[in-house]
Parts: sequence; structure tokens; C-alpha cells
Amino acid sequence: MPRTPSRLLLLLSLLTGVVRADVGATLSVQTDARERGMSYSNNQPSGQLGLAWDGEGGWYAGVSLSRPRFTDRIGLAARAYGGRVFALQAGLDAEAGVLAYRFENVSSYDFFEAYAALLGERWNVRVYVSPDYYGIRQRSGYVEFNLRWPLAQGVAAVGHVGVLRGWGGERRASSGSHGPVRIDWRAGASWQLGDSSELQLLWVAASRGGPYTWTDASRRRTAVLNLTTAF
Repeated sequence: MPRTPSRLLLLLSLLTGVVRADVGATLSVQTDARERGMSYSNNQPSGQLGLAWDGEGGWYAGVSLSRPRFTDRIGLAARAYGGRVFALQAGLDAEAGVLAYRFENVSSYDFFEAYAALLGERWNVRVYVSPDYYGIRQRSGYVEFNLRWPLAQGVAAVGHVGVLRGWGGERRASSGSHGPVRIDWRAGASWQLGDSSELQLLWVAASRGGPYTWTDASRRRTAVLNLTTAF
């Protein structure tokens, strides 16, 4: 995917030049980069750089860059997204958007998803669908519930549960006899560090099965420490 991340960054830069909006960036480092319960850093520390654009009328877009390790395959990955938030009533919003994933050196994993959500003050529910999840010729659906509950000044409990299911196509060896469904969950605590940083300590776990291609070497349960700074 030569020059793809640069083009995404350029597009966002052009948008911010013609539309009044807020632009921000984040840098995250974690002891193990996890996506829906499974490690894409081969159980090793990883970092991620993100750029976000928030426009008028609830519109937003962004891109994040990372270096996943799918077994012995290491390369740059770009995750671009865009969507809109709609106000429904006090304390409740709706959201809809699209995600596109591009992987250097493993372009067969490229795919996109559409999503919709309900956003509460301390919780959200999202539904994602893809016509070709990670390029394995399977349709997928993913439903997640996320909770953030304040405990004290600058401290919160966080929780997540998600269910991933694949349909059609060929069943991959990574699913084996465990079926087309994978459940993942995480729970832990979050600490606000100053005005722009957050530290999270999480216990992350996932069941077997589901539409994945690289999961053989991934631990099913682990503790993850994550530090994110906005600038």
C-alpha cells in the first residue's frame, strides 16, 4: 500500500483548511496491542499514532497508524474512519460511519466496515458489519458494549464485551472446530494524568473460534497497560 497513509493524512489536512473544525492528535503505547480481544502485535509492546478531525454538524474523520506483527509479517497499517453523530435527546446520541483498514506487506487483509451506534453518557453500543472480514471471503458482524463508570476524581472503572460472528466463505484453520463466533471482554481501571493523558490497566480475554486468520500465536488472556497522550 505505497503512500496510502500519506494520502489519508493529506486529505485530512485539506479538509481542515477549508472547513472550520478542530484537529487533534494522539500517541498511544501499550504492552500488547489488542483488537477485539486478539493481539495484532504478536503479544509484544506496540505504539499507535492518531490524527482526528471534528467538524460542524457532528461530522468527524480520522486516521491511525501502527505496525502490526502478524506472526513474522511486520509492516505499517492504516485505519481510516469517518462518520457523523446525531443528537437524539438529552444524554443520548446516535452515530453512523465507515472504517477502512489497509495493511502494508499483507494487503490481502485489507477490508472495510460500516457501523452504527447509540451513545450514552457512560456507555455505548456499536454494531459493525463487513462484507469481507480481513480478506477471508467471510461476511462478519460485531456487536460491542462499552462502559465507563467514574469512581473518584480522575479515576474510572472501564468494561467491554463484544461478540464477533462470521458467515459464508471458507472456514479458516484458526476457527477450527470452535465455530464461527468469538466473544471478547475486558475490565479494568483508568486514571486521568493531567489534562491530556490517560493510563489504563486492563484484563483482556477472548474465546476461541470466529473469522480470524492469525490467532494461533495470540494469548487468550492477558493484562494490558496502555498510556495515551493527546496533543
